[in-house]
Amino acid sequence: MEKVRKIGLFDSGLGGLTVLEALGKVLPEVPKIYYGDTLHLPYGDKSNEAIVGYSMRIVDFLKAQGCDLIVIACNSASAAAGEALVTAFPEVRFVNVIDPVVHTLATGKYDRIGLLGTRATIRSAAYQDRLHALNPGIALQSLSTPLLVPLIEDGFLGTGIDRSVLNHYLSQDTLQGIQALVPGCTHYPLLKDLAQELSPNTSWIDAPAIVARRVAELWASMTDESSAHESKAIGTEMTTYYLSDKTESFLELAKKTFGIQADWETLVLS
Repeated sequence: MEKVRKIGLFDSGLGGLTVLEALGKVLPEVPKIYYGDTLHLPYGDKSNEAIVGYSMRIVDFLKAQGCDLIVIACNSASAAAGEALVTAFPEVRFVNVIDPVVHTLATGKYDRIGLLGTRATIRSAAYQDRLHALNPGIALQSLSTPLLVPLIEDGFLGTGIDRSVLNHYLSQDTLQGIQALVPGCTHYPLLKDLAQELSPNTSWIDAPAIVARRVAELWASMTDESSAHESKAIGTEMTTYYLSDKTESFLELAKKTFGIQADWETLVLS
């Protein structure tokens, strides 16, 4: 029996579902496994060493489940663990959430761009260094926004608190004069509408869509015509979901925000 090829995705929690949602639009027929490491949420406040350790265990699990391609659907993990994962698992193809966005920015029309990110992502300077290597003429103005992930994970979207916190960040001097804004955390696309309302003259970079297109391109290069026709036609119900810590609040947010009503299996990796 021929094995069913899968795409794996992981994040510290809810944010990676923005990438999964975008990926479902371009590769709906491909089986997927999503792992949310909610036990260690948020990654953005953890050390690089801790993030690498969590990521290694998750990738080892996803690989054992038959994932040929794994999306590091977390900016903090992409920055802190991306290179280590590629080295440790040469047989797996990886897509992180930083490089596809950086390549798009480097060839785009904006020369003054703002970046919102977790402490780990901003500390890494991954966006700055990679963008400067491709196009040193673009000014990237970065701001650490540590309150946004817990705000989203704790269910404060649409309460008015999200407006106050985001407006505080967008009003910082660092972001003045920018033409476009990059959500440097996979949670942040959930704030798109509010950000556009608060900063109507600033373009929003659709990072999940950019990453999904890159995954689709890579998947196509890995899949020949015959195996593509043999793939099972599946929908979102064929995505398998895992959490390291299953809570009612998370399940409710996943249902309310993404319409996900699937069974989430609790799995702590060690």
